[in-house]
Amino acid sequence: MAKENGIITLRNGKAECRIALFGGNLLSYRPVSEEQDIFWLGDLNKFDNIQAIRGGIPVCWPRFAEEKLNERLPRHGFARLSMWELKKAEVNDSHIEAELTLTAEAKYCLNAEAKVCIKISDKLEYSLETTNLSNEEFIFSEALHAYFNVSAVDKVKIHGLDKHQYHNSLDGKIYTQAGDLQITDVFDSIFLQQTQPIEIIDLGFKRVILLEKQGSNTTVVWNPNKDLAEMSPNQYKNFVCVEPSNVGEYCVKLAPQEKHKISVVIKTQKLK
Repeated sequence: MAKENGIITLRNGKAECRIALFGGNLLSYRPVSEEQDIFWLGDLNKFDNIQAIRGGIPVCWPRFAEEKLNERLPRHGFARLSMWELKKAEVNDSHIEAELTLTAEAKYCLNAEAKVCIKISDKLEYSLETTNLSNEEFIFSEALHAYFNVSAVDKVKIHGLDKHQYHNSLDGKIYTQAGDLQITDVFDSIFLQQTQPIEIIDLGFKRVILLEKQGSNTTVVWNPNKDLAEMSPNQYKNFVCVEPSNVGEYCVKLAPQEKHKISVVIKTQKLK
């Protein structure tokens, strides 16, 4: 294990990854079989432990975007703006494992704990577990805001969303997806009751990124079709966000002392 400026690097003969303690963010994951990283990272991130890191898997918890739920909290919640504690980091020939935890600061008036678990073997297993430590019901939303590295967003098809209704965050309307999703403009939508596996088919990199999720009833798909502050020129063209989530009316309700886990398994295969 190597640690520098709050970023931990773990590697073995199968893969390598980098994890930022600020935000509990899995910044990078690359199996040795892949020339390209699985995740995208903005070139102009400041890594100042103040501004959220754009790229990897930011943890949106316990609020998504600017939902009215938990509206006293920052946009996308405070998890991506907090310093997490590394509880475990293990590397051997067969796997890499890491575990990070976050307890809400007193200023947020929220008695709950989040835990991120990362396990890498021939695949990536990633989970976010929430524990309600209070004696009252805890209602929250969440998203694993994964930025997937692609050759070009217009060379990508997303399979597994066909016939699903989605809420378009741009105009507030509900639509139904027909066939594979291909993004040609700004896209920001929540696919409802979406629990099936998803494939990100990248014709440029000639690979498929496969996602299998559990404990998630919505999937957010996003690309801004423009560069944001953390991006070098035209860098927006090289990612698509596909996010296991529970947002909007699909938020999570936890009884006192109850736990909830959202997880995703990520694999890659060569495009035939």
